[in-house]
Formats: sequence, structure tokens, C-alpha cells
Amino acid sequence: MTDKQKEDLRLEIPSYAWISLARRGMEKISLDQCFLKNCDNQDLKLLEPLEMQQFEEENKEIKVISIKCHKCEGIFKLKLETLKKVAKPTKKSKDGEADEDALSMGLVYALDENDNNLGHVGYF
Repeated sequence: MTDKQKEDLRLEIPSYAWISLARRGMEKISLDQCFLKNCDNQDLKLLEPLEMQQFEEENKEIKVISIKCHKCEGIFKLKLETLKKVAKPTKKSKDGEADEDALSMGLVYALDENDNNLGHVGYF
């Protein structure tokens, strides 16, 4: 994979996600870190995007990006799910029809190399 392709792949990853703190609101967390167990890498330079799989399901777009951590030498995946049409649009177009731009919501999950779910990271 060329440097240009790696950079393009890196741009597919949101720089942060929001974590729910129950009744205390939301907190921003960086996605520029390794999510594997026993690794504390938060250096973007040590994370190398490898590949992306992209597919769509009904009302959902899914991107799975494989990332290699050069600190622990492990590979993890970020699964980015964009749920389409989670809320109806509030604006009407000029002809009285509802806009097609319904609100969407993104969820981030961390997976290990074997697609075992490491947990829900947050929302984007």
C-alpha cells in the first residue's frame, strides 16, 4: 500500500468519538490509539492503517478498518457503523416533501484481529 493510500485510509477514521457518561453527559476520546489489551500506545505515528472493508446493509453503512500497532505489534480493527435515518428531517423542501437528509448516527467498535468484539468505543 502506498503512502497516499495509507493517508487516504487514515482520513476515513474519525479523529475522536464521544463516550456516554450516563447522567454526566459525554466525553471526547481520541481514536488515534491502540485498543488492544495491555497496550497503551497513543502515538498516531505508531499506528498504520492496513486495509478497509466497506459494505451496506439496510439503513446502515459499515466500514471495518484494520490497523497495525507498531508498539505492541498487534492488529486491531475499528468498526464504524453509520446508522441512517435515526430521526426524521425537520425541514421541508420547497415542494413540501421532507428532505432526504435525515439525521444519521455513527457508532465505533473495537475488534481484535479475529473479529472478536473488544467493546463499544463511542459515537461519532
